[in-house]
Amino acid sequence: MFIIFALILFITAVGASAEDSRRPVVGAIRWDAWRQGSEFEANLAPPQWRSRLPFYAHEKGDTVEVRGDRQEVMDKEILYASGAGLSYWAFCYYHPKSWPGADAMNYGLRLYHKSRHRAKINYCLILLSGGTGPASEWPETAAGLVRRFKEAEYQKVMGGRPLLFSYGFAEEMPARFGSEEAARRAIEDLREKCRKEGVKSPYIAAQVWDARTGAALADRLGLDAVSAYAWVDFAGPQGESPYRTLASSAERFWDACKAAGKKVIPLVTAGWDNRPRWVNSRRYRELYKSPPGGPWHAAPSPQEIARHVRAAVRWIRSNPDAAESGAAIVYAWNESDEGGWLVPTLSEGAARLDALRRVLKPAAALRP
Repeated sequence: MFIIFALILFITAVGASAEDSRRPVVGAIRWDAWRQGSEFEANLAPPQWRSRLPFYAHEKGDTVEVRGDRQEVMDKEILYASGAGLSYWAFCYYHPKSWPGADAMNYGLRLYHKSRHRAKINYCLILLSGGTGPASEWPETAAGLVRRFKEAEYQKVMGGRPLLFSYGFAEEMPARFGSEEAARRAIEDLREKCRKEGVKSPYIAAQVWDARTGAALADRLGLDAVSAYAWVDFAGPQGESPYRTLASSAERFWDACKAAGKKVIPLVTAGWDNRPRWVNSRRYRELYKSPPGGPWHAAPSPQEIARHVRAAVRWIRSNPDAAESGAAIVYAWNESDEGGWLVPTLSEGAARLDALRRVLKPAAALRP
């Protein structure tokens, strides 16, 4: 009887190991604006938005203090994220010369590297529109990226290719570098620097709002895949809609990218309701140009987010050619005032991450 029981355990372990090897790599976007002096802190002060306050926030009468720029906060966030089964964070990267004070938005990346827990979760970068510094310094910027790619914690896909996202940067490259051909050369320069340093060519995904736009961009600049940063149908019904309509729309985007003949990194959305940020930021209103009553979606339950993540996992497994990287990305870890977050909150605790654990770490979720 003991031998039979041991054999069953062995077969189960082998099966679990094989399943782990096929498990998609799921990450989440980090937008680190929650620091002292941030213009975004006040967005969550009105009572109707305080349910979004992350676990490290403090309510102070008519105001709130949302300060994530502390090492103890980062250490806890790493444990939360890795415990839920997230494989990586995609940090929005701000070149220090992009504008005065841009480097302040890199506090999360710095604290991550200082954390004694950083090996528990990988990271990659998102190159942003206007956030990559002077075009004349691209060779130095590219060399800095290669140095990061060499780090053990930098997220790799497809047998060692560093994962890199572009949100807006790729679209602006022809104008910034002088021509489309110069933009392609800049991408190739990054790849060539990797080759010279013994690093595999980066797997670069353009984050866009439209599948055909993304496909054309990838073709013109020689990028590897299409993805998205966030998701919302600005042309859809105004006012509030259920979260399920947002998730379904995002899932149709995956299929549209595949139909356009492109490789895909599925974008999973944890929500969209940007009204808190809309009220306080004129720059933000000018960027999106949607009316004040523009589309937003009711906050999802933890189970709804988990179902959407499960759909992405199944889509990757069902579309191994289009989803060749095996990666998915979630909007977002901490875009709390724009409506997408996984970070534990004062009101909900870690319920969203607990639900994700049942999808991303099912064996652990079954343990007592």
